Amino acid sequence: MRSNVWLWRILGLTTLVCTIALVGGFGWALKDNWFPSSGLLISDTGQAESPTATGGAWTDKKELIVTALGDSLTVGTGDVNGEGYVRDVTDGLSKALDKPVRLLNNMAVGGLRADELAELLDEKGYRNGVGQADIVLLTIGGNDMFQIAGSGGSVAEGSDLSPELLQQRLPEAERRLASVFKKLRAINPNARIVYIGLYNPFYDLPAMRPASDIILDWNAVAHKLAEADGNATVVPTYDLFETRITDYLSSDHFHPNTFGYARIAQRVVQALH
Repeated sequence: MRSNVWLWRILGLTTLVCTIALVGGFGWALKDNWFPSSGLLISDTGQAESPTATGGAWTDKKELIVTALGDSLTVGTGDVNGEGYVRDVTDGLSKALDKPVRLLNNMAVGGLRADELAELLDEKGYRNGVGQADIVLLTIGGNDMFQIAGSGGSVAEGSDLSPELLQQRLPEAERRLASVFKKLRAINPNARIVYIGLYNPFYDLPAMRPASDIILDWNAVAHKLAEADGNATVVPTYDLFETRITDYLSSDHFHPNTFGYARIAQRVVQALH
């Protein structure tokens, strides 16, 4: 009888020890959820919070600063109001985010290529503009691609364009774009870079339809650069203009019209909201 008593005591003690170990292990497993360290904080979206993530960086700011760079699309060429997409973006973001969004400077230049922009980013004025920005709006590459394809002259109405030459020179143009991304990030480690993807303005010309595949290759490179950067967004425009060229292109057959710019602005706001 006494042996049975000791047996039950041993079993009870063993069970108690196991229970304590189980509870302790369960509590240890939940420790990081109850009292997370800074490296393990999880955002509401279920993804690890980054110091440059839009939500984390912008929530505490009373005002967002925008700097616009690039070529004639950021200038607004083709828009009867002369404002292009930039003003619509700042106004739309201000409403969507419920805070002031201010355009610091639009430093775009008509006809600019990516290699020329990379050089301008070494100048003090450009560096100051980019350095103060929370958002950098960027269009670049259209002149690289189509001036290359058209031997450097005018590309209006699709004159003197060659998809074959465009394909041959594509790697050079892509290196130029990579240089722009690299310099922008070196100037401002925290700004959200918003790159407006390219479209084929000559899709309605049978001879230039093969260029669409090359434009897609360019945009794919832009996506890879944005992914590698970690705080950049590529806004697609390709589908807008391929399906509704006559509705969204201006009379020069190259730049967007007022409606085209409005659609670009809508997509930028959607991408950032």
